[in-house]
Amino acid sequence: MMPDQYRFAAETDQRFGDPALSSNLFSYAKAMALDEADAFPEAEVTRLHNLGLHQVYVPVELGGQFESAESFVALGRVLARRNMSAAVSYSTMLWTMLAWIGGHSDQKQKIAQWVLNNGEFPCLAYSEKTHGADLIANELTAEVQEDGSYRLNGEKWPINRATRSGFLVLLAKVRNDTSLRNHSLFIVNKRELDCRQYYHLPRVKTHGLRGCDISGVGFHDALMPASARIGQEGHGLELALKGFQVTRTFCTALSLGVGDSALRLVTQFALDRQLYNGRMADLPHTRETLANAYVSQLLAETVSVISARGLHLFPKHFSSWSSVAKVQNTYLIDFACQKLASLLGARYFMREEHCEGVFQKFLRDGAIVSVFDGSSIVCLDSLATLLPGIAKNRASNSRKLTLEEIRLLFDLRADLPAFPFESFELHGRGRDAVAESLPHLINILSEISADQPECAQSATISAQSEKLLQQLEQLESEILNSEVVRGERNTPQQFAFAERYCAIHACICALGFWVFNRESLDEFCRQGVWLSAVLERGGAADFHTGRLQHDQVELLIDQLFRQYRESQMFSLIPWQLAAAGQTEQNS
Repeated sequence: MMPDQYRFAAETDQRFGDPALSSNLFSYAKAMALDEADAFPEAEVTRLHNLGLHQVYVPVELGGQFESAESFVALGRVLARRNMSAAVSYSTMLWTMLAWIGGHSDQKQKIAQWVLNNGEFPCLAYSEKTHGADLIANELTAEVQEDGSYRLNGEKWPINRATRSGFLVLLAKVRNDTSLRNHSLFIVNKRELDCRQYYHLPRVKTHGLRGCDISGVGFHDALMPASARIGQEGHGLELALKGFQVTRTFCTALSLGVGDSALRLVTQFALDRQLYNGRMADLPHTRETLANAYVSQLLAETVSVISARGLHLFPKHFSSWSSVAKVQNTYLIDFACQKLASLLGARYFMREEHCEGVFQKFLRDGAIVSVFDGSSIVCLDSLATLLPGIAKNRASNSRKLTLEEIRLLFDLRADLPAFPFESFELHGRGRDAVAESLPHLINILSEISADQPECAQSATISAQSEKLLQQLEQLESEILNSEVVRGERNTPQQFAFAERYCAIHACICALGFWVFNRESLDEFCRQGVWLSAVLERGGAADFHTGRLQHDQVELLIDQLFRQYRESQMFSLIPWQLAAAGQTEQNS
């Protein structure tokens, strides 16, 4: 049975109709027509607004509908699986999150009204052309005036929706030094600025997301009211990093949406394509490639779902956790998409033919997710810095974690507390509840093996989980025995540690998902063949042909083809999508 937190997303997808039907607004054909014209998805964004989707970005206590991070991620998957340009253009609404995290009551009310009453979009003005992710080195200045207002000078680029946005979430230097307290964060409506004192930079041509407004904004002695500052003076970088802990987690929705459509398009091609006196879908190599991509999609889903739930439960852990979730999801989906492209052959390069040529669009659009909100390199660098503390304390912290906390994290039926906007911290306290839960999950597994001998996979999964714990302990030992020079840049070895940690973390997410949800979902989830395949990988994305056992491939392919035929999301969760041939509902 579908958990309640997924119903709104499923209903939204069904309302949009079949994306293969060209007459529907959110169709592959219309997405490709916009892409070919480099055109902004105006009608699509307007349609989402008319449906009231802007309300899901505002917390319920401020008059909106945001309650569940898990539901929010589910909705993002629905939008991204249809048209990434529309999904990303709409997603700038998410930057209101900085107000909910760091603003005072009056600011929150004001910004909520900008969204709810006026339907205005923000843009995130953090990066600059010559500094990229090095935010400390940014040069745009906000000089405080005698009356408390700020004088802005400088440019921000490249910025999604810089030209079309109604207000700016702006990071500006307030002190001329290189300390972590040299920036403040501002949220300012363009109507509060003199239009003669700011300007927009030209739109940038991009390889993916070709319809998005990727441009920039500049200021020349622009006066900004004192009320625009969010949080304390000089605390802008800290707020920015806290915001990334949330948004990096939500980025997993975009990867999952892309992964679903890429796999769906290639599955359709393989089923329809005739080769060597039979279907392409019956060739052993094709079946294993599809099965591996499906396993990657399911593994990425568990990482996304568990991290979304973790935001509610363990906000103080997310300086590391959000990096893991984003890195591993983009890694799994991007690798799977490249492998799927090989099955399309020449059609992978064609801008027409199979399904309007939309696979290539998903491939290009999905690749940019790894750059959003701190690239994979930035995320791995941050994680590598935090790993020694996590490795040192994981075993002792594991004993502090309660079984109830673990159940709330993994069990989709468990109600979560309210989203803790103001509880995020900068350094994570050396904690990761997912890694800490592994010994507890292994103990629960031993009871499953004893109490439910009919579950043929349980003994195998139990043994694989013990091996996973050994891998985690080995990695922790290597981290703690490696030479780390305080204040120096992370070494390639430390980056490799971070990549291995992401893979292990992902496997634990899948394990916990199965342990607590196997009986409440369907037979395929309960059997656990998918999980055994995940644990055999050790979480790595580059799972090469020939490693899956034949019976694993066949069970995975049977479920993949069933979900394809029945228009279900490629998911461990029973999730009905718009049926084939279904027209859009106008209401």
